[in-house]
Amino acid sequence: MRGKHAPRSTRWPIIILVIIAVILATIIYGASSRNRTTKNQTTVSKKTSHSSISSSSSVKSSSTSSLSQSSSSSDVKLKSAWNTTKNKQLSAFMSQWQTEMNQTYSGTYDGQKPDYYGISFPTALENGRLSGHIKFDNQNTTVEWSPNANSSAKNQVLAVAVGQTSSNGYNRILYLFIAQEKQPKVYVSQTTNGENLYFTETQNTALKDGFSQIYNSN
Repeated sequence: MRGKHAPRSTRWPIIILVIIAVILATIIYGASSRNRTTKNQTTVSKKTSHSSISSSSSVKSSSTSSLSQSSSSSDVKLKSAWNTTKNKQLSAFMSQWQTEMNQTYSGTYDGQKPDYYGISFPTALENGRLSGHIKFDNQNTTVEWSPNANSSAKNQVLAVAVGQTSSNGYNRILYLFIAQEKQPKVYVSQTTNGENLYFTETQNTALKDGFSQIYNSN
């Protein structure tokens, strides 16, 4: 009887070994799978972090560019405007210049209303009295009183000065300080009668250069 049943008893160790092998294989496979998942998550996390950093850098770059453009735009605006500071600079310049010329001038830059043979400035420019009566180089010219240079007119009058070249009250001279298509110009008239005022660009180099430097300053 023992001889017949002995072979059956040897099956159990084999079955147990198979079960153990299956369990070990399952454990090893699970661990390997977890490692791959962890690596994938780490890779995704790194990519996401890199993307966030790149995005942040782009935002910073865009912000810097915007600030730079804004600053540049502001500089242009300040440089092209005619303001109170420049008006005071023109006043100081004219005070020195008229002394050198041995002449006396009244100007809008000093808060005055210069009178040219009964024509009061800037009132005559504001109320349209001179509309159609101003000629630059014998050409009808439209000018506009614009003490802040904020008009779209081709010829913006920023300041006006009236002086006398003699002590008897006659021989008056009229200057218009103009932004002509955003360029500084000084026009002069010595018209003494008639309805029209005839202007030419001044040939006084010191006056032209002085006004130009003030106009183009920051």
